[in-house]
Amino acid sequence: MDREKLIAAVKHNCNISDARFWGNYSICGLLMRLRELFRSEHSLAPWEAIPQQEIGEWIGRREKQWEALAEEPFGPIEIDGTLYDPFDADGINAALASRGLYYGAGYGIFNKPAFFLALLKGEEEFNDYRIHHTGKEFCRDISAPLAMLQGRCIVLRHEQVSVLLWDKLLELKGRRFGGVLGEAFASFGIGKDAPFSQELDAKIETVSDDIAGLFLLHEIGEAYEDEPSEKWLSLLTNAGDKWTELYLRGIKDLLADTSDRGPLKSIIDRKNKPLLSFYMALLSGTRRELFTEIAEAFRSFSGSGDWSLIEAARVRGYEKAHVMRTALLSFDGNDDAMIRKYLEAAREKGWQPPA
Repeated sequence: MDREKLIAAVKHNCNISDARFWGNYSICGLLMRLRELFRSEHSLAPWEAIPQQEIGEWIGRREKQWEALAEEPFGPIEIDGTLYDPFDADGINAALASRGLYYGAGYGIFNKPAFFLALLKGEEEFNDYRIHHTGKEFCRDISAPLAMLQGRCIVLRHEQVSVLLWDKLLELKGRRFGGVLGEAFASFGIGKDAPFSQELDAKIETVSDDIAGLFLLHEIGEAYEDEPSEKWLSLLTNAGDKWTELYLRGIKDLLADTSDRGPLKSIIDRKNKPLLSFYMALLSGTRRELFTEIAEAFRSFSGSGDWSLIEAARVRGYEKAHVMRTALLSFDGNDDAMIRKYLEAAREKGWQPPA
């Protein structure tokens, strides 16, 4: 098999997906993703500076490429003379089984197609799911989700978890005070002023393996909570606008995080304070906005060490998200205005379910 030809075919579809969907991101969000993609494609170490002139020219070329590809259909993936549909991940991975590679294909937020090709680190069975752990990535699109749930399979992209942790460490180094993020890294022996080195990179890799477990449990919780309702999945897929989809997905994420099968329950059961600190440090976006109960609980916990405070917040967060999902499912799935009105009313109440 010609690996470079395979990489080129996957990358071509990544570029088509980016060409069609780059407009879904804010300017800031797009530039951030382009910087990470540039770093990945140029094999730069996380601590290496990105040459400003070089990335500026690269972005210009990429934008022209997107203009040319926006109307192109996704191309097939050829392996050993057989052509595969680019979304036939099972068939492609069966063909790659003896080569130590893993191919990912699916749909992410705003129904953006996501593709990648990586080294396969290992596989395992966990809670009736087949877990695929991937390492170094040869190509990807700009979305790069950390984990992907597909049927009874979950893909954990360890390189992307490491990218996230490096981003957080660089953020920490730019702060005057460390806060919970500093505590999280310190619990793994990484100080705010740790010098950039291969040793530090190895420590980040070790942390990423632990943190990947949180993302795995999130996907398990998500699968468990989504199982009872096909209508809920349809509601998410067919959301009328981006704002509505973001908050519907936020409710979905809150259910997964606070589920009896989710990451927060596992952290509490093990009384794992380092992972709780990382959970809090990584809580962002709509999940942070919706999960109003956890911030005060964590502040009190930090002083008392009383895990019952975190458990109570978890239960309240789950119950709230469950009530909101039940109410949203009572609406006609095509009534986008009613769905948005309900979400706006919940936001006005500090993300408590409207009466």
